[in-house]
Amino acid sequence: MTSNETAPRGRTSAGFATMAGGLAMAVMGVMQAVRPDDDEPEILGEEHVILGLFAVSLLLLIPGFLALARHGTRVAFGAAVAVSVGHVLLAFGSTASNLNGIDYPWFGAVAIPANLAMLVGAIVMAVSLWRSGRVPRLVAALLPVLWICEIILSQDGGGLITGVYWLVVGRLIASGTLEGAALARSGRA
Repeated sequence: MTSNETAPRGRTSAGFATMAGGLAMAVMGVMQAVRPDDDEPEILGEEHVILGLFAVSLLLLIPGFLALARHGTRVAFGAAVAVSVGHVLLAFGSTASNLNGIDYPWFGAVAIPANLAMLVGAIVMAVSLWRSGRVPRLVAALLPVLWICEIILSQDGGGLITGVYWLVVGRLIASGTLEGAALARSGRA
């Protein structure tokens, strides 16, 4: 098997994982958008499903970040790794809280660096992708906005926006048309 035969399979796997993560995030976003505000620290009822979907989506989106990084400048891969580490940490903390029924006292010590890695990594990756011009500019520009949607606006259904973004980007990754979409917009295709 040559490297050309394995690349589409890997691209397709990353695209499908990304679409599955986007779907999980979108469903979580809808669930949160329709529920009343909740300031209770205890995790009850559908909150277990929401936290489960959140943790799963974070892990499933890692291949999407790594696939996007291939289209950026040199720093894009390091930024994608930073976001991925943040996703793993936050998925771990969320899952632990979900199983415990309430956040552990150490949750903040995990969530703060995880969110910082996710935000800074998304900003660096967005700049890298923007500069490379190999993906549509909107794909690059929205990366930091996604963090705001999935974290800051999560209780208002912000995960729906994040989910739709990743469904579209995952489809572009799986089909191999992510870079082609950028070329077509710039008139270079």
